[in-house]
Amino acid sequence: MSDLVRLGRNADGGYLLPSEVLDEIVGCLSFGLGAEWSFEQALFELKDGRIKPENIVFFDASISVFGILKSLIYMGRRTVYEIRTRRPESERKFKLEDLKRSLIALAIYLPTFRWRKNKFRHIRKFVVHNATKSNEISFVEALSYRTAPNRTIVKIDIEGGEWDLLRSKQDVDLLADVPVLIMELHDTRKTEFLQVVEFLKEHFWIAHLHGNTSDRCTELGMPLYLEMTFVNKRFSPQSGIRTRLPIDGLDFPVRPGEAPYEFVFGNA
Repeated sequence: MSDLVRLGRNADGGYLLPSEVLDEIVGCLSFGLGAEWSFEQALFELKDGRIKPENIVFFDASISVFGILKSLIYMGRRTVYEIRTRRPESERKFKLEDLKRSLIALAIYLPTFRWRKNKFRHIRKFVVHNATKSNEISFVEALSYRTAPNRTIVKIDIEGGEWDLLRSKQDVDLLADVPVLIMELHDTRKTEFLQVVEFLKEHFWIAHLHGNTSDRCTELGMPLYLEMTFVNKRFSPQSGIRTRLPIDGLDFPVRPGEAPYEFVFGNA
C-alpha cells in the first residue's frame, strides 16, 4: 500500500500504516513497552482528542520506575568501565545514545503513566498464550481490553514472544477483527514464520515491511528481525503495490547510520 504515514520516532519504535485507516482508530493495545512508546504517543496526538488515553493500553511486566533506574545504573557503570579500559567505541556495549534514550524514557514515563490525570494504561503483566504466573496475562484476556475491537490497533513487539502467542491458525483468527496489526517478528529462520504470515494473509493485507538492520541476516539474506504492518482486508489498498522498499522520507534504519535493508518485489 502506498498511502502510508509514519507514526513514532525516525528510528526503532516508528511504524508505517495507511492514512485512510487512521480515521477509524479509537484505541491501541501494545504488547511490549520497553523504553519507547513514541508510536502510541504520536497516534494519540494525531487523533487530537478522538482517542481516550485509557484506550491506549500497554502490557509489560519488565518496565517500572525502579526497572528503568536499575537499567540506567548498569548502563552507566558499564560505559564508565569501557571508557576506563579504553575499549574502542565501536566495540562498546552501550553508546551515549542508549543512555540518553533511557534517561528520556524515565523523564517521560513518570508523567505519561503515573502523574498525568488522563494517563495511558500500563498493565504490568507479560502477554503469554496461557497465563500461569501472577505477572502474566493470557493472549485472550489481553485482547479483551479493547473497548472497540474492530477499531483498535494491536501492536506486538515482545522480543520473540510472538511465537508463543501465535501457535496456530486459531490464535491468528483471534486477530481477525483488528483494523491494523503491527508486529516485529523475530528469527525469520523459524518454519513458523511463513506459516504465521500465511494465516495472517487470510485476514490482512501486508501494507509494509521493514528489515530491522540491528541484527544479522539469515543464510538466504532475510533480516532476522522483520517489522511488518498488516491491514484488515475490509480496507482496500488505495494506490497499488510498491515494488521497492525502503521508502525515502518514511523508512529509517533502526539505529542512525546503519544501512537500510532493501527489498525488491516482482509482479507475481
